Amino acid sequence: MIYVSSSCIHKNKISQIIETYAEAGIKNIELSGGTAYYSEIEQDLIRLRDRYGITYACHAYFPPPEVPFVVNLAACNDEIYRRSVSHYIKCIEMMRRIGSRTLSVHAGFQVEIQPNEIGKKLSGHILYDEQTSYERFCSAYRQLDQLCAENGILLYLENNVLSPENYREFQEHNYLMMTDYASIQKMREQLDFHLLLDLGHLYVSSHTLGLDFEEECELLMKDAEWIHISENNGLKDEHKPLKQDSRIMKAFSMKDSSSVNVTLETAGEIHDILAGIELAGREKG
Repeated sequence: MIYVSSSCIHKNKISQIIETYAEAGIKNIELSGGTAYYSEIEQDLIRLRDRYGITYACHAYFPPPEVPFVVNLAACNDEIYRRSVSHYIKCIEMMRRIGSRTLSVHAGFQVEIQPNEIGKKLSGHILYDEQTSYERFCSAYRQLDQLCAENGILLYLENNVLSPENYREFQEHNYLMMTDYASIQKMREQLDFHLLLDLGHLYVSSHTLGLDFEEECELLMKDAEWIHISENNGLKDEHKPLKQDSRIMKAFSMKDSSSVNVTLETAGEIHDILAGIELAGREKG
């Protein structure tokens, strides 16, 4: 099944995005970040689901918190950690009510990130102890995985993106969990999880770390159970429309993806998104 991320188009309210998609015939929607909090979000999700026959998946920063912050299940800041776990507990409760059955979360960060730094250069001023950060992340993930199982929800874990800019800022130390095959395997040694492989993230991280992107894909594709796809220049996660025969699309075609879900994360106009669905569908089929 091919989903489209709600972050592909920019509108203030999630209801506006869902209506735009539904009117264009897009019925599989991954609810993600980028919209504002408002008190009627859940009622709107149910109303639009019933009106258009929509299937929802939930991802990372949805629903938007009333007071913005960067969700981080690996935070050694007690307040951020508490709020992060609470965010997903509330998300799972909402998912049960709106009938969503899949949730994906990002791997943790060993650096404190501010809301205005998401997708940009990180200050890196507050760094966490690596062992404590991993222990916190694994504990939180297991708690949420159990809660998901109790509510008939499948939980996925997504690889992070490490840009060259942030790698330089960190003096070539990787403070982001799960950016490449080696660090994903490191997490595997501590945690059992379903892998969501973001090919755009992997493309940037491979470039940053001097790794062969195709080799990384070959190692990871066999374990990927969900795929996020978009294009970029290898320097930052740009979420550009898909391009036939690009390195990312060729990597995507490595996977017999008829049995896995795919989320299109390409920013653009509706016609660009529909073209991306068609291209991904051809490769997927």
